[in-house]
Amino acid sequence: MKRLNRLTMLAALGGLVLAAMPFGAAEAQWVFLARKAMGRIHQMTEGQQNGRPGYDFATVILDASADKVFSTALELARKNKSVRILMHDAHARRLQIAEGDRTATLNVVPFSDDVAQLLIAGHAGAGESSTASMVVHAVLRVCKEMHKHCEVSQ
Repeated sequence: MKRLNRLTMLAALGGLVLAAMPFGAAEAQWVFLARKAMGRIHQMTEGQQNGRPGYDFATVILDASADKVFSTALELARKNKSVRILMHDAHARRLQIAEGDRTATLNVVPFSDDVAQLLIAGHAGAGESSTASMVVHAVLRVCKEMHKHCEVSQ
């Protein structure tokens, strides 16, 4: 009986270890991929369709806490006299600004304690030119302010 309990306990512990292993391996792979993508700015544009305005997106992964990335972006927006802050939510790490009929929404997503993703979506009003270069330059300004090397991915 004592031997059966011992075998049962060992089997249960072995099962727990095996169940936890794939998550550790997957997390390690994710961290490896995030490090490879660090500082690369990716952008995407969705043109106007059927009278609906187009959107421009830019994103980058930074080796910094999400709170630090958000506070840096918010401070840059506050200092920029050509934009109006429409909304900011420090808890959700979300910020919306406007310049004329153009608007941009910024989100910061934490991946870990020291890795975050910055996403900016820009939207131009009717008759306005694309916001593509504006969202990319906004990402570059945050990178520069944080002393992070970032470059636009080809």
